[in-house]
Amino acid sequence: MKKYRLTIITRNQNTKEKADKVAKKIQEVLNSNSEFTVSEYYKDENSYKIEFTENINDLKNSIRESIDLTDLICSPWEITFNRAEKEVELVFNKNSNSKFRNEEFNVISWANFQIEK
Repeated sequence: MKKYRLTIITRNQNTKEKADKVAKKIQEVLNSNSEFTVSEYYKDENSYKIEFTENINDLKNSIRESIDLTDLICSPWEITFNRAEKEVELVFNKNSNSKFRNEEFNVISWANFQIEK
């Protein structure tokens, strides 16, 4: 069974409770039952790292599922395609063209979506 790992870095979050709230909203949007972790992000003050790990539902269409899931949060994402493994890695970097599907997600500065074996 394959799993995905979604790592999100937030900014301008001066309490862990605020980061927890963003994580719970993302969990809801992704329709995920998995646990997530929230920890202080050591590189920036008032930043948190949120991590989700969840099973891929549709192994045959894992690439499509990856794109669909990440688009529920924000866009655009950079995509790296591994044809041999039929997998993708997606990276989001906040910039002036970023769009957030929920107003609460605008604290996301960076994210990485990767399928694990």
